Amino acid sequence: MRPARTLRFLKHRIRRFLAHKYPTKFGIVRVYTMPQQGRPLRILDLEGTQQSGTYLDDDWCDVPFLYMAMYDLVFRANPPAHDVLMLGGGGFAYPKHVIAHHPKARIDVVEVDPAIVAIARKHFFLDRLIEQYHTEETGRLRIFEDDALSYLVTCAHAGRRYDAILNDCFVTDNPVLSLATAEAARTVRTCLAPEGLFVVNLITSLVGENAEPLNMLVASLSQVFNYVLALPCYRRPADQRDNVLVVASQANPKLDDAIVLFEAVS
Repeated sequence: MRPARTLRFLKHRIRRFLAHKYPTKFGIVRVYTMPQQGRPLRILDLEGTQQSGTYLDDDWCDVPFLYMAMYDLVFRANPPAHDVLMLGGGGFAYPKHVIAHHPKARIDVVEVDPAIVAIARKHFFLDRLIEQYHTEETGRLRIFEDDALSYLVTCAHAGRRYDAILNDCFVTDNPVLSLATAEAARTVRTCLAPEGLFVVNLITSLVGENAEPLNMLVASLSQVFNYVLALPCYRRPADQRDNVLVVASQANPKLDDAIVLFEAVS
């Protein structure tokens, strides 16, 4: 290992060792701060995997990771999203971004672990967001401490519809399998507006042995949706794992640079 990489590795290990530690349903969460392009970035780390983050400067509502910024595709859709559901709250990085930067939007967030919500309130400015943007009065942000699939089933039975549903549920870097079935996809479709978008963040390769999460999800979504597309978030070789956004819809979302994985033949 090169000296510079060794030094970065040692600094990272020291940060994790000195971190605030919290038990959660899925393991130990560590909260620590590291520099990112000259800005202090607080990290939510679950069992060695970075799950979320927040900047500590004046732009604390900025998203710290590219894949989160790419969720904004739902606001560039035709029609643009207004009511959004996010499955998996984590550090509430993307919900903060929505409230601060999309003033006409509202977002419901489902997080299964109350301990994670408490960590977001204490360390990731969730309470500041609620107070500064008056989200309890306006109803622009609602938090549900519930299992994601159970919440979707409840929405389906109640006739609740969203313009976009974002799935960012992970256990470390593994997707929640209960949300990757065809049955779950049917429930999601029931909870979407006719031209709504279902967007799933995956850690996967596009081809090869590490593409199993992608192949499994596409097999399920293609039984339910007319269009399934993939948006790689970073420029990596196709056989290397990284963040990929999978987008499913009944109508063609017409996304630039997307890879069409499935298109229904009429």
